Amino acid sequence: MKSIPAKAQGTQPNYELHSLGWKAFQQLCVAVASEVWGQTVQGFYDSHDGGRDGAFHGQWKVQSGETFNGSFTAQCKFSSQPTKALRLNDLKDEISKIERLAAHGLADNYFLFTNARLTGDFEEKLRNAILDIPGIKHFAAYGNDRISQFIHESARLRMLVPRIYGLGDLSQILDERAYAQSQEILSALGDDLSKFVLTSAYRKAAKAIIEHGFVLLLGEPMCGKSTIAAALALGALDEWGCSTVKIRDADEFVRHSNPHEKQQFFWVDDAFGATQLDVAATFKWNSAFPHLHAAIKRGARVIFTSRDYIYRNARSFIKESALPEMLESQVVIKVQELSRPEKDQILYNHIRLGNQSQEFKAKLKPHLPVVSAHAGFGPEIARRLGNRAFTKKLSIYESALEDFVARPMQLLIDVIGTLDISSRAAIALVFMRGGLLTSPVALTPDESGALDLLGGSQSEVRNALNALNGSLLIQVKSSGSLAWAFKHPTIRDAYATMVADDRELLDIYLTGTPVPRLLHEVSCGDVGYEGAKVIVPPERFTLVLGRIFAFKKQRSENRDQINRFLAYRCDAQFLQQYLAAEPNYLQSLNMWSYLDTISEIGVVCRLHTFSLLPEDDRKRHVTKICELAVDTPDSGILDKDVRALFNADEFEECLANVRSNLLLKLDDCIGTWRLNCGYDDDPEEYFSALEVTLKDFKKEFSVDEAVEKAIDSGLLHIQSIVEDLRSDRPSPRRKPDIMDSLEDTWEGSRSIFDDVDE
Repeated sequence: MKSIPAKAQGTQPNYELHSLGWKAFQQLCVAVASEVWGQTVQGFYDSHDGGRDGAFHGQWKVQSGETFNGSFTAQCKFSSQPTKALRLNDLKDEISKIERLAAHGLADNYFLFTNARLTGDFEEKLRNAILDIPGIKHFAAYGNDRISQFIHESARLRMLVPRIYGLGDLSQILDERAYAQSQEILSALGDDLSKFVLTSAYRKAAKAIIEHGFVLLLGEPMCGKSTIAAALALGALDEWGCSTVKIRDADEFVRHSNPHEKQQFFWVDDAFGATQLDVAATFKWNSAFPHLHAAIKRGARVIFTSRDYIYRNARSFIKESALPEMLESQVVIKVQELSRPEKDQILYNHIRLGNQSQEFKAKLKPHLPVVSAHAGFGPEIARRLGNRAFTKKLSIYESALEDFVARPMQLLIDVIGTLDISSRAAIALVFMRGGLLTSPVALTPDESGALDLLGGSQSEVRNALNALNGSLLIQVKSSGSLAWAFKHPTIRDAYATMVADDRELLDIYLTGTPVPRLLHEVSCGDVGYEGAKVIVPPERFTLVLGRIFAFKKQRSENRDQINRFLAYRCDAQFLQQYLAAEPNYLQSLNMWSYLDTISEIGVVCRLHTFSLLPEDDRKRHVTKICELAVDTPDSGILDKDVRALFNADEFEECLANVRSNLLLKLDDCIGTWRLNCGYDDDPEEYFSALEVTLKDFKKEFSVDEAVEKAIDSGLLHIQSIVEDLRSDRPSPRRKPDIMDSLEDTWEGSRSIFDDVDE
């Protein structure tokens, strides 16, 4: 008989509130109070709280119909002991604070929240003691069981504070259908959900998905986009009972969208391309946006994630007007912009809930504020510092910790280097599969040969994979199948560096590294490229060419990465071999607006430098560049490498054309730009490219008074237009929300790390 989750049977799960830490417990209580009271609660902090951890002034109407008015004060008492029972002696310092608050009219209604157990006898004694204080009209105490009940009864509270999902048994929190769907969502997170920190980015994302049904999460690689998306997806399963679907593209959305099912949740990772802009996928979303908008209107929720640089490129192709929600819900996540309290909480969670010994935590504790304040600190640093697999040789003193934070790659290389042969071989196999090794493991003949070269066996590798789970590797569920992946992409980077340094294993590196990464790490021939991990010798050029051409066939957009590789990382011999292998390549190179952003110009200049560019192709490009200089306008012609494409007469003729047909007729150019500025464009950002171009030309024509005067007048004209357009844009209005209660703006003298070693 199929088992029924505890939630369906009506039992209440036990939440391990003692694992939160004093500050996170205080934040949870403020959120609980906000839900219970239906008010935005002001949070206070440690020594500055005056006996209050949360407060508001207003009205609270309880379910019985009774109404309480006046000032409301909440105080939190946290214990790291899971079986702690609260006693009156634990509160003797609070009584005098309550008397002072009541005397000042700040505690008409006083509430105590604690994760300790409250017995019936103790609660009655405490109630009598508090209500005897003049000015206290109402008192309530909420212990571990009552707070757990609040959490259990409020799916919305769980969604707003997603770390709660990591404190209990999900099979007791979610119904059977939702629990089954949650497994694929959570597989990539491992135990990180229990360490989740409620950052400003998450609060904004949750607010957007609640108010608009859509959120676009942007950020650098591995800055937390997918973690936030997973937490929101889990909350949607719980809060709204949504049918959650993780989709890859617009075609899958159209296929899975059901007009007869209102509660659907769509999660689209890397919506506009994984590592670079996928123009074809972007155009497909344009056609799907009306369907997406209709789905949101009928109750669906949608999350897009994208790397910020990809989205910037994609905006040229996106019809945002077809999806108005995209203009309202954008959330940009940047790790370097985490607030100091958020960094502290991230570090605290990973140390307190990591697998380090109590002795290690105690020694580390005094140094933690310095670690979280370091410019190089991020979530992955915190995870490694909390995991003993990464700190076996770490000495706890200032300079060693400085190295740990500032030089994470080298320290990670050292950790991998100390592993046994089987563990290193396991990492190598995941590496060769591009970061995803299907489970159970079945090797190809080439992989078996590589395993022999590495000195491992299949049986030993299988054991090693399990041993590394949670530290360097993690088992994830993808499309219903299990696979081994790197716990963090920097582990792949570290192993790539190790293999690249071992000439005997060079072929493993060249065949196992994903091509986009390879194009950013190697140079073919010694071209003096600073930072290249591997200089590929001529006898390996054929191997690299084979991988590049296979990559190029996958998607036409891959050409940009290849072009940039050819432009900066290849010597003349490699370029000759490339041109011989692709005879039509030269004819495929064309010039476009903004030369400094397109990949073709770099290749053309490089080929010209090595005398590999035919004269007819050179003249064709020179003619087009001269046209773009006036029509766009584009000052890329002034770049020294681009200038080198011209002979002296050609360049002088081109500049004369720019002077007479652009710079002395700027009103026409600026007028055209003004007409093309959309209502949703940021005026200053929109005109910035034109301003930069004109300033570049001003430097070039610095001895021409007529041109200088025309450009200065044009720049003033642009500023006037920008100011006029800005005055037409409405200022956004901010709505009050429960999420405001969770803002972490508190300051105080008590360190969050006080109980990190308990």
